[in-house]
Amino acid sequence: MPPEQPQPPTALNREAYFPTLIYFRDLPGGDALTTQLAAKICAWREQDPAGVVRSNIRQLGGWHSALDMHRRDEYAALVARVLEAASEIFQDLGHDAAYAPAIDNMWANISPRGAYNRSHIHPNVLWSGVYYVQAPAGCGRIYFADPRPQALAMTPHFDPSQPRKTECWSEVYFEPVAGRLIVFPAWLRHEVEPNMSEQEGAAGERISVSFNLVQRRLGAGTAPSL
Repeated sequence: MPPEQPQPPTALNREAYFPTLIYFRDLPGGDALTTQLAAKICAWREQDPAGVVRSNIRQLGGWHSALDMHRRDEYAALVARVLEAASEIFQDLGHDAAYAPAIDNMWANISPRGAYNRSHIHPNVLWSGVYYVQAPAGCGRIYFADPRPQALAMTPHFDPSQPRKTECWSEVYFEPVAGRLIVFPAWLRHEVEPNMSEQEGAAGERISVSFNLVQRRLGAGTAPSL
């Protein structure tokens, strides 16, 4: 007898393709690390008050450091934590073990009340991330937009009495939490809301560290963190 032909499934099956992955973690010992980082970053701003301009708005007081933070010895502890998380992500996704995660650049941000970061992406790198050093209530969430423009051409009506499934969201917000690390694809468009904290002075500033990750081939004498 000929082999029995497989029958088509009778159940409605669903598979997910082309997902957009966002990783996050609250780093162990975050309180001690954030306290140390806050003092060092504020001192850095005093030494270089002009900073640089990228997605920050200088007229609103947003300060952006130089991009060599990962090469400065005083931030080595954070660099190690970032690379540890990046290694786990690369392993989770099946990246080639012959290539290690490396930090392409890293910088600090200080945003006083009213300051925000414009919508942008990070070109020429694989992954980007942020680590929150100081995040008072109301200091502004990070916002990610659906990267598929075609998906916004026509949107369906959803049942207003039911929570919308996350895979049907067109935007997602993450609350800033001191000690939290968030890593996302560098091509994913994002922005940061204005800091509307009601705390006065330095305590009301949002302080964060941002970074970009690439792959570097391992070899004799290779320093994967640089």
